[in-house]
Amino acid sequence: MERYRILFVGDVAPFLTTAARRDALLELGFPVETIDQRKFVRSPSAIVSALAYRTLLTPGVFAFNREILACAERFRPDVLWLEKGTYVFPRTMRRLRRDPGLLFVYHNTDDWRVRGRLHDLHWRFLRRTIADYDLHITSNLWNVDEFRAAGFPRVVHMELAANPAVKDPGAIPEAERRALGGPVGFIGHWEPVTERRLSHLVRGGVPVKIYGGGWDDAADAAALGDAVQHRLVMGDEYARAIVSFDVNIGIVSKWNRNHTASRTFQIPALGAFLLHERNELVSKYFQEGVEAEFFDSDDELLEKCRHYLAHPEERLRIAAAGRRRCIESGYFEADRVREILPAVDEALRARRA
Repeated sequence: MERYRILFVGDVAPFLTTAARRDALLELGFPVETIDQRKFVRSPSAIVSALAYRTLLTPGVFAFNREILACAERFRPDVLWLEKGTYVFPRTMRRLRRDPGLLFVYHNTDDWRVRGRLHDLHWRFLRRTIADYDLHITSNLWNVDEFRAAGFPRVVHMELAANPAVKDPGAIPEAERRALGGPVGFIGHWEPVTERRLSHLVRGGVPVKIYGGGWDDAADAAALGDAVQHRLVMGDEYARAIVSFDVNIGIVSKWNRNHTASRTFQIPALGAFLLHERNELVSKYFQEGVEAEFFDSDDELLEKCRHYLAHPEERLRIAAAGRRRCIESGYFEADRVREILPAVDEALRARRA
């Protein structure tokens, strides 16, 4: 396979899956030039960052678009790989399109059809240019069908994965396990369905600890009690929290119409026990009751939490098998990148034809 030149544009903060995909391309031998959008659209001032997100018209966003054009002129890439691409002006896309051999790759783990005033503001440029890409790569199965129905020429489903930058922390001291983890944990943002499920556990007497954003929006904070920690866990602390829980709950975003999350794979990859919402995709990746456990209803979630807290030997056996499945079946970002490279190669040949 040709090692074509890739201009990679996105938020490559440490421990994000965006950085993991870029790193995989580098490890596979591709010449990659990176534009990290953070220094253009993030600011120590929360007001400036919010203005960039909402208006897409701050000086930093203009500088970001100039940098894309300048880097494309200097580096002469074969592939422009845009992660999400919400800050890219339509006129920037038009200018780049003048290069007849440049392949435009769209990669997004978010649902492009999520609605709401803030989303509509932030996504307005991407929605105007989304048909201009040569290859659409998405982790969202609904988007795969919608893009194909819209007539986009090449659409590829790239599943989410474990991030190799989130490393196994090894044995956690017992005092830290008690402080950071506990019997049952959930790491993720607030949504109404997630609140309902976790509140059901708390009412059922199951000790739960919740990390993530947006939980101040909970409709019934009293029902959750002190389960909500009101903070994020990231990087090494994220890994340490996962392995400090006896049971890790996997609840996917209904707003984003997800079947999986990166945690679907990160939890078992770290050797921790996963209890995940049952659906056709996750059931394909892990054997139920052998490599992970699944649930449909709130009552089934409660029942299985109680069962596996009372049977640690079963829990540990399933966690070990889940880790083996992640390694043997290739559930890491580098594996996902390898899987979609033939589609990139084919699209590039077609672009050049």
